[in-house]
Amino acid sequence: MVCLDTDFMIGLERGVSQAFAKLESLVSEEEPIFITAVTVAELYHGAYRAKNSEQAVANVHESLLKFNVLDLDARSARLWGELSYRLKSDGIGDLDLFIACISLSDGQKLVTRNVGHFERVPELKVESW
Repeated sequence: MVCLDTDFMIGLERGVSQAFAKLESLVSEEEPIFITAVTVAELYHGAYRAKNSEQAVANVHESLLKFNVLDLDARSARLWGELSYRLKSDGIGDLDLFIACISLSDGQKLVTRNVGHFERVPELKVESW
């Protein structure tokens, strides 16, 4: 099972060939593919900031229909509480740490370009695209 980071979803939105190739590879391997509710929020935030926000919001909505969404639950929230304390000086932002904790608590490998950033999270499996 894999969880796609926000940067991956933005890569798909921008037509980055490496993102499409990675997605194709995951689909061919029949990997269950997820994103987090935090990524959903980040994508909508970006869409509402766009010049043509109405179209951007519609595009985000359409692209999200293709993915399963993992929510923040009590287990991942507790993990976030622990790790935000333990990693407070490590430079990982709250939203990224939420994504990491949701992925980790669900046993997901996180697919991201920010490998070095997320490798700071103990036991999180990280894969580059």
